[in-house]
Parts: sequence; C-alpha cells; structure tokens
Amino acid sequence: MKRLFIVLILVSILIIPSWGKGMFEFGFHYSTWNVNMITPLLEDEIVPEIEYWDPEYGSLTFDSNGNNYGFEFRFFPGGKDGSISLGISYERNNFKMRADGTYDGFDDHSNPIKAEASGTIDLLPHSINLSIRWELWPTKRIHPFIGFGFGFGVMKALVKFHSRATTTISGVDIIEEQDEVWTFEDIEDEYEASEGEKFPVSFFPVVHINFGFRGEVVDNVYLLGEIAFYDGLIFRGGLAYRF
Repeated sequence: MKRLFIVLILVSILIIPSWGKGMFEFGFHYSTWNVNMITPLLEDEIVPEIEYWDPEYGSLTFDSNGNNYGFEFRFFPGGKDGSISLGISYERNNFKMRADGTYDGFDDHSNPIKAEASGTIDLLPHSINLSIRWELWPTKRIHPFIGFGFGFGVMKALVKFHSRATTTISGVDIIEEQDEVWTFEDIEDEYEASEGEKFPVSFFPVVHINFGFRGEVVDNVYLLGEIAFYDGLIFRGGLAYRF
C-alpha cells in the first residue's frame, strides 16, 4: 500500500507542469458484484465452530453479493486529450452475506427435532478512494482505459439471526423461535469485554483495479462501463461530465 501511495505522488509531480491546460471531470457510478469467492472461507471458518453439526442430518449453504455507488472528481492535466487522470471518490459500499441451515434429527434425549435457521451479515462501510487512470487512445470518441486505486472507510455492519425449532415430546410439538440483531458496535463491545483487547478490524480497506471503455455521447458528456476487481469482481456503469 505504501508503494502505491508513492507511485501516485510521483505521477502527480511529473504531471504538475501541464496543469495549466487541465480539465476536471465529475461523475456518478453504480456497481454490482458477486463476492462468492469468500464462500469457501466462510465454510472453512464457520462450519467447524457449529456445535454438534452433522451434515447427515441437515444442510448449510452460504451466499454473498453486493453493490456499490458513489460520485467521483477526476483531474486530467493534459486537458481533453490527456491520457492520465487522478481521481478522488466517495463510495457507498454494501456487502451482503447469507447463511441458511436446516436440521432434522434428534435432541440429547432422543426426541425428534426439526430446525431451520438463517443469518445475514450486511457490511455497510463508506469509503474515500484515490485512483489513477490511463486513457488508451484518448482522442478516439470511444476508447478503453485502465486504472488502479485504493481507499479506506469506517466499518459499519448489521448482523441478523433467526431460528425456529420444533421438538416432539410424547406426541406434543414444542416450538422455539429466536431472533437476534447486532450492530458492529455491539460486536466490538462484546469482543472487547470477552477478550480484554480492541477488536482487530476498525476500518474497511479497498483495493480497486479496473479495465473499461468510455464513449463521448455529446460534447464533454461520457458513458463509462468497466469490469474490475474491487474487493471482489464488479461490473460498473457510470456517467461523467468534463469541464
């Protein structure tokens, strides 16, 4: 991360002499992505911690996805036909993870029990990102670009859990339901109370590497589309105005 920051500073120094003819650009964007790449990690870390879990008596599935939207200011030191730009953006990120499980077996007293449970984790961090982008063949009305950047945000989260269990005892069904909701602050407080130390994660890191195309719809108004790694694989569309 330190090397990336140094690279951005060096590039800024190299392009300062051309700032006199530079142009600014303001844009909005929306992204959607599937982050199922973390599903194997969830399965490896969470499943072994579930007490009495036996796959012969139930199922457990994970899913994850999310979206992102924000606005961005970019500066093109070379003006309209400049190939390098520096940007700063405000991002609203939304990562969603879900787990669903069922159990059909017996309790400790050999009474039949059927249970189902579901849980969701919503990570809702805001972040400020810095980036550098290269326009390839910028004089073309439609042309590709590549870029990379990084950012940090304040961690926010909401965790919800619901379970329902039906135990049959002497022919009588006994139903138990449970609902729990935790915020990130609740998780921090519980961790610090039980472990006696600060929660290990207090911010949300972002790494962004992208490739896309931009086209000038009318003078100085552009449509953008890209595929990128943004803490997961994303597909992004946007609209920008250069002035």
